[in-house]
Amino acid sequence: MLTEQQQAFLKVLDLVEEAGCIDHVILIGSWAEFAYREAEVLPGFCPNIKTMDVDFLVRNLRRPSPAARLTALAKERGFFVESDRMTGTTKLLDITGLEVEFLIRKMGAGKEPALKTNIGVTAQALWHMDVILKNTIGVRCLGHVVTVPAPEAYAIHKMIINGERGKKAEKDARAVESMLPLLNKEKLNVVFSSLSKKEKARVRAFAETYGVAERILGIV
Repeated sequence: MLTEQQQAFLKVLDLVEEAGCIDHVILIGSWAEFAYREAEVLPGFCPNIKTMDVDFLVRNLRRPSPAARLTALAKERGFFVESDRMTGTTKLLDITGLEVEFLIRKMGAGKEPALKTNIGVTAQALWHMDVILKNTIGVRCLGHVVTVPAPEAYAIHKMIINGERGKKAEKDARAVESMLPLLNKEKLNVVFSSLSKKEKARVRAFAETYGVAERILGIV
């Protein structure tokens, strides 16, 4: 039986599927860890999902075409839709407290804090998303086929952005540490090799900070 939190998450997946957007977004953040468990991608991995935030990375701001009407449908399905006053980014809120946010890769000079997308939301623009966009897998989760980062890319992305995560840095680090023994070392190396010099330096800094260098010796 699903918990209330998981039922709310299923409602989000139903919405994204119904809006025709499920193939145009990547589920990231802690709920990707839930999807790994549901699909048994990493046998033995037991994430502790406490967050009420669901994050989707928009693959391409110009897809689908014609544009989807995700926010309009969300309102029809009982979600509250908010727009950040400063950036214009879209947030969907469920009555349970679950919050859905949308991200997209920064492009060009990266001056825009947010970008309007064809899925019908304005997404927050962030750096370091290429590692996820280039390394994805499809998994079955709660009756839906959802795109998530390959676990190796998920872990490395967490390492890259750890210094920017503030109070969430320790929680993210623990998640990465629990995943590391279950990851494919060869795939981990391939993902690491694709990073920029600055991103590789961030991964090395993470390994030193959290004392996990010996576990990922092959990439640091």
